[in-house]
Amino acid sequence: MPDGLAARAEAARDLVVIALPGVQRFISEARSTADVRAASEIVEALAGSAAAECRAGGGVLVFPSSFADGSEPASGGDRPERAGAASDGLPNRVVALAPAGGGAEVARRARGGVQRAWDSWVRQALGSGLAAQGGSRESATPGFPVIQWVCVPAMPEGYPAQWERARELLDARRRVRDFSEVSWPERTLCSLSPRWPAEPPPKGLKEYEKDTLSAANWVKRRWRRIQNLEGFASTSSIASAGYRRDVAAHLDDPDVAAAVGELMAAARQVRDERETPVPGLPDFHSEPGRWLVRSAGPWVYEDRWQAAPLARETKKDLDVLRPAVARGAAAARQLAGIMKARHGVASPASYLAVMVQDIDGMGMYLSGSATSAAGRYLDVGPEAHAGVSGSLRRLAARQRQELESPGLSGVPVYAGGDDLLAFVPAATALVAAQACHDLIPPDDLPRASTAVLFFHYHAGIQAAMTTARTMLDQAKAAVPRKHALAVGYLRRSGASEFSIQPWAVAAGPGAPGCVVASSTVGLLSLFAADRAHPLSPRLVTDLERDAGELSGLFRRNQAVYRAELARLVGRHIGTAGDPAAGGTAAGGTAQGAARAGAGTEAARAAAVAVEAAARQAADALWWLAQQEYAPRDPHAPAGPRPARAARIGVFLRQEAR
Repeated sequence: MPDGLAARAEAARDLVVIALPGVQRFISEARSTADVRAASEIVEALAGSAAAECRAGGGVLVFPSSFADGSEPASGGDRPERAGAASDGLPNRVVALAPAGGGAEVARRARGGVQRAWDSWVRQALGSGLAAQGGSRESATPGFPVIQWVCVPAMPEGYPAQWERARELLDARRRVRDFSEVSWPERTLCSLSPRWPAEPPPKGLKEYEKDTLSAANWVKRRWRRIQNLEGFASTSSIASAGYRRDVAAHLDDPDVAAAVGELMAAARQVRDERETPVPGLPDFHSEPGRWLVRSAGPWVYEDRWQAAPLARETKKDLDVLRPAVARGAAAARQLAGIMKARHGVASPASYLAVMVQDIDGMGMYLSGSATSAAGRYLDVGPEAHAGVSGSLRRLAARQRQELESPGLSGVPVYAGGDDLLAFVPAATALVAAQACHDLIPPDDLPRASTAVLFFHYHAGIQAAMTTARTMLDQAKAAVPRKHALAVGYLRRSGASEFSIQPWAVAAGPGAPGCVVASSTVGLLSLFAADRAHPLSPRLVTDLERDAGELSGLFRRNQAVYRAELARLVGRHIGTAGDPAAGGTAAGGTAQGAARAGAGTEAARAAAVAVEAAARQAADALWWLAQQEYAPRDPHAPAGPRPARAARIGVFLRQEAR
């Protein structure tokens, strides 16, 4: 980092802080993963416009740093200079040092640049004529974008005092609601953001592309075309990524290749289009492998092949579609059967996960009142803040690279500032959360809290995003000193559950006796689908039924409580591939395995393995119950709550594949 920034700070006396609030709401108002990614890129580009205007007005950027690694921040404008990985680390806040007395003018210039960029995108998205504007100069999206800024002149105490004052002023500014009255008489409201009216669909759209959207959401929907960018993977493509990777690995099997070819032919009769490949999948240059990777995401699911919904979606005649639909359903069924019988690959997963990460106490750390993960305080100053900005940008780039690796096949939405948002296949979601957590440099940044929510690929993105963010907020509020992990699921049936845990499992008496005991992700991963001895749903039933007795036993004698928990787990633990995973069949439990194994060494060894797995699972449940921070049901008995973690474990066994 150049040594001259402190000297320049003496000359550039005004501290300017510009914020773009309302980002989470804007991003979560989405119908697809492409909407989410577009909203994220829009916010990044708006922040880039503000940063570029600050520089053009004579300001020296602190956030985003243009000195930490020699690169420049995004410049915004009609088309962002940097997209995708190149925009990693660009926050929705801009901090600059402006010439003495010129800070307010720099901030006003930045505000104007943001508004001009947004107005340009609205015009490009909707074309000529806005019904909401009606030829007037009023905004089609009042209340967005919001640009809040503060300017603090030189203070005797220097930059640290300016920074603290700027924080106070910006916090106060957020509490001010300055908006004019708006009304939309006889207008249909937007289906995603009903605070705005819907605008007529742009000309030239296909029938299935038309929607009831406001100007802001048409910008999201048309963003990738406006900016000439690639598309974004859909929920079905992400959920089925692991299955398609396994299919791709067996395309040398003639029957597998033939089934994929048949599926491709049927899909092209319905709709011939290309999707954005999920990162980490192999690259093919010929069919059917290329189609499998680039377009097969939704078509590998047999339930996708329903004539009536496809006819409504494509606006095609129902009777014309029926033969192709029957052909496609048969091909999807045949492919799944071949992969299961011949290669041991389960049917495509129906769930994916949204992962949200937030670095804890970043504001306090930047103010010098909280430490990094390694216990170091920041020496508050422009160079130190620029260094933090550089650390965040490098972290974002590493997290994106890790998520997009073949082992994870994650799809980053936003990596920058102190936030991370990504979609990940269900099978790799917990591993991805652990990997991104471990990449945070402890010397340079505080620790982070994370939420991982599993949801069905048919579920609404808006509900999943809102739930994940709520889980993260509750986790940060519930766990002392934060550094929390929330893991939950939303089943298609509407059933849901989540658990809040500390990220780390502290060593000490009674800690689980397994190699993964230092990580809550490691404990939860014991219940994943690829484990040899999965939990049964019957265990959850027993734990809920006996909750009162178990609570009393815990108060009287924890050793006996732990032994009883191990006995219940042993009754309801099975073997991989056993649909019941325990129950009344003798071979489905540890005790049954022991009885069946009396005659042979191999069977006795299997019984020992099941019993060991039961003890390990019971240890994990015992510990997870001890450190559970999720809100307690007021009618639930006091004491540990193993049923909550057990429900998460059963879900992982059933769906995280």
